Amino acid sequence: MNNLTPGFTSPLEAQACFRAILGAFSSPGTAVELPAALTPPPGLSIAAAAALLTLADATTPIAQPDAEAARNWLVFHTGARVVPPAEAMFCVARQRPALAALPQGTDEAPEDGATLILDCDVLVGEASFRLSGPGLEHPITVHLPLDAAFLQEWRAQALAAPRGVDVLLCAGASLLALPRSLTIEEA
Repeated sequence: MNNLTPGFTSPLEAQACFRAILGAFSSPGTAVELPAALTPPPGLSIAAAAALLTLADATTPIAQPDAEAARNWLVFHTGARVVPPAEAMFCVARQRPALAALPQGTDEAPEDGATLILDCDVLVGEASFRLSGPGLEHPITVHLPLDAAFLQEWRAQALAAPRGVDVLLCAGASLLALPRSLTIEEA
């Protein structure tokens, strides 16, 4: 675990990231830039690293990131436990796992559903999606780096509401939130 880069330099940086993440969830489909001056290890974008530093702590089970350096960095800075995806509150991945493979929460405790932090190369993809629901005054159309299988899994998840998985798409220092209450359709 040598050669670990620093995490946040001050509590103010963590607070600014928390506000930015809240902003992303309150405006689904809108990319926000995280105000973090991080140099995360290979296997984590700045946005994914900042989100996990902001949201995870020693009581938070996180699914194993792909790279050992990323796992070590996250455990060192957050104290979080690394667990299989089926037990994680946060699952960070470059290859999207099936949404149904992650904790969904229950009708009594939907907040126990996981958050998938999907580290992408870019936030803008070729596929067009129509987003509607809480946080959006009117439906919007966005181009996301998601496939048809994701859309099918999202529809299946909607049938179990309020249970489900929230998704944060991360690329570089930007992220975009897709809360489980959102309706996503092909545009």
